[in-house]
Order: sequence, then structure tokens, then C-alpha cells
Amino acid sequence: MDSNTESAELIESTYAKVFGIAQPTENAVRLVKILSILMPSFAASFQISTSFYMIFIAETLGGDYITGIAYVGVLVTVQLAIQTLLDYPTGAIGDWIGQRYVIASALFCYSAAFFLTAQVTPDTPFTTFLVIYALFGLGSSQESGAFNAWFDNNYRVAMPHDVDRKQYGVFQGRVGMVWQVSSTLVLIPGSYLAFITSRNWVFFLQSIFCIVLAIIVMMVVKDLPGVRDESEKRPSLSEYKNLLLDGVRFLTSTRFVTFLVLGEVVLFSVGPVWWNLNLFPFYYWFLLTEVAVSSFRTLVFIPQAIANERSGVWSRRFDAEKWIPRFRFLQFGGPVFYVIIALIVHTFPGAVEGVAVIPFIDFPVSTLIPVLLIFMTFVGVSLFGGFAGILTQRVMLDVIPNRIRNSMYTLEPTLVMLLSMPFLLFFGWLTSATGFTLPFAFCALITLVGVLLIAIAFTYPIVKAEVQIAEEKEAEIVQELEIT
Repeated sequence: MDSNTESAELIESTYAKVFGIAQPTENAVRLVKILSILMPSFAASFQISTSFYMIFIAETLGGDYITGIAYVGVLVTVQLAIQTLLDYPTGAIGDWIGQRYVIASALFCYSAAFFLTAQVTPDTPFTTFLVIYALFGLGSSQESGAFNAWFDNNYRVAMPHDVDRKQYGVFQGRVGMVWQVSSTLVLIPGSYLAFITSRNWVFFLQSIFCIVLAIIVMMVVKDLPGVRDESEKRPSLSEYKNLLLDGVRFLTSTRFVTFLVLGEVVLFSVGPVWWNLNLFPFYYWFLLTEVAVSSFRTLVFIPQAIANERSGVWSRRFDAEKWIPRFRFLQFGGPVFYVIIALIVHTFPGAVEGVAVIPFIDFPVSTLIPVLLIFMTFVGVSLFGGFAGILTQRVMLDVIPNRIRNSMYTLEPTLVMLLSMPFLLFFGWLTSATGFTLPFAFCALITLVGVLLIAIAFTYPIVKAEVQIAEEKEAEIVQELEIT
């Protein structure tokens, strides 16, 4: 009996150590298990169709993806508008009622969206496509930041002895690796599954996965005792407005927070343009088929997964204030990245139908040089984004108060989407008029502005949440004394 108990404890501790938690408490082991299993399950469920989802929608609407990309631009704008409108309010709801409810609700929205996608044909009314993207927007608004907020709040309770948050950083890096590996392993099988059966069947399968995940989330994603301050009652509905305003006020609480958030908003604002408009047409420009695109993404994701894991370990060596701006400058989706991509598309022509291909991975022989350069670029810069992300998380873990954490984790994406919507319209027009080179050059310029704002943020003091709350309470007491 005793030996079995000791063995179980040893296994659990070993499991946590694999994910970078060297001195886990019992609660920490539970958290690690939940997140390390749920996150790859999410990745596998959603990534299985990413190589062909947008192309499928574009081809269904326009006959070919080049013609249909204009319709996709409209649909993505609708999705982002809904997500922008609801992202921050639903984040505050997560702080109010608990993250598991909004995550499960998001999964039901995704399930409905995938189910409808599985039914569409070229004769389907455009309004159905609007409903699909509206559901994705609603789901994204609820899910955004919820998992991170839940884990971070509980981690602070479960691991109070991780003062410098280095174990936290290693864990984030290794979970990122697991996410990347899970995302990678389903890409080629997903493409072949769509080829053998149909794309619609894959979408139906994803709909079922989402329902299963929603049920699991309701069962396991729960707060530890002490996460919510027992001296504070859960806000009533009438106080919900104040909870919303607290997050907005926090943006201007210190200059560090203001410049850091604004810098990240500008830096990431061209991300939706890259993912929703340019990425897959860019892939198909050089690779032609979904099997080739999935094969390329698999080859890219393998070293990126290793980079994600290493970023959690190696980030312990770097000082956040000094290195975050430098890593943002070099990262995937940063200024250097867009400059290199612009040079590649400007220098090399795309692939044409009928050229010789490499068996199984289906790569066109004529575009091997640009594809190799793209591969080296993607892999080369991926490590820097991991460093920057983990170092930033380590800093903000103690800067953001628990009671508005979910709100803050959704407020920044909301601001990103607000800025990205006019960019989507502008870059959609610019890409169709000039090709890829000029849009990528503009993206490099915009992201450079974001990096400069982040660098300015770290010239100001970093005030931790406990200190700031104490100062606010002291100011309130002084004000009351002056009044009396």
C-alpha cells in the first residue's frame, strides 16, 4: 500500500519534471497533466484541416482560390468584427463565472461552425458562410485568453515557491513543443484523409471532436482553492461593468504597461493579414497542391517544435528587459521576417501546373530554391518568438492582477483585431493590385514601429500587481482621511 503510494507520487513528480516543473506540488502536477493533455488535443482537432480550410471556402465561393479570396476577405472581416466586439466582454465573463464555462461554450460554437462547413456546396447561399464565420468569431472571442488566464491564476497558487518564474517559462516552452508536434502529426494525415474521403467529411469529424472536448473541459478545468480571493465576493451582474472598466484602466496604470501593450498590438496587428489572406495563397504560389503544403508545414513544424521546447529552457539565461525588444525584432512575424519574405517573392517566380514533382511530398521541382529559403527563414526566426513570448509571460504573470487576468488576456487581442480590420481591407486590395512584395514590405515597417514601442516600455519601471494594489489602497485611505 505504502510502496504503491510512493510509486504513484514518483510517477507524478517525474511527469511534472518532464514539463520543466522541478519542484511540483500536488496541485501543480494536476495542472500540468490537464494542460499538457488538453492543449495537444485542441491542436490535433483544429489543425487537421488548416492546410485546406481557407482554400476550400475560397474555391467553393469563387470557383478557384484566387477569385474566391475576395469573398474570404469579407468573411474574415465579419469574423474579426464579431470577435472584436465580444472578445473583451467575454474575457471579463471568464473572470466573473470561471474560464471553463466560456471555453466549453466556445467549443460548441466551433462544433456548429465545422458542422455547417461540412454541408456547404457551390450552391450554398452566401449567408450560410456568414453564419459560419460569425460562429468562429463568437467562439474565438470566448476562448481567447481563457486557457492562459485559468492556468496562470492557478499556477500562482500551486507554485508560490517559483519566485523567479523560471520553472513556469520552461513549462510554457515544453507545452508549446507538444502543441507544435500535435499540430504537425495531423497535417499530412488530414490532407490524405480529405483526398481519400472528402474535405467535408474532415470538417464533420472536427465538429464531433469539439463536442467531446467541451465535455472534458467542463469536467477538469476548475480553479484551485485560493485562486479567487475568499474575502471578495464574486461580482454581481450590476458590478460586471466595473470589472470591464478595471481592465481598460489597467492599460494606463503604468507607462510600462501602456507602451508594452500598444507595442504588441501594433506588432501583431498584421498577423491576421498574414494568416487569413497571404499565408496559404503564398504557400500555393510555390507549392500548388494541398499535399505539398501539408508536407512543407510538417517539415517546418518539426524543428519549430524543438525550438519551442528549447526556448523555455534557454530563456532562463536572458534578462527580459534587455532581450524582449531584440527578440521581437528578429521573431517570426517581425520586421526581419517580412523583409526576407518580401525579397524571396520578389526574386523568385511561382510554380506552374504540369511541372515535375518530388514523390509523396509533392513538391514542384522548379520552386525548390525559394521553398528551401522559406524553410530556412521560418525555422531560423521561430526560436526568437518563443524567447520573447515566454519572457513576456514571465514578466506579466506578476504584473496583472488575478481578478482581471482573463480580461487583459482578451483586451490585447481585441485591440489587435480593431487595428487589423482596416489592414485586411487595405492589404487585400494591395495584394491583388501589386502582388506579395509590397504588402510584405509594408508589414515590415508596421512591425518595426511595434518593436520600438516595446523597447520604450522597458525603459520604465515594472510594477508588480501586489505593489500596485497596495499603492491604490493607500491612496484611497489617504483620500478618505483628507475628506473627513
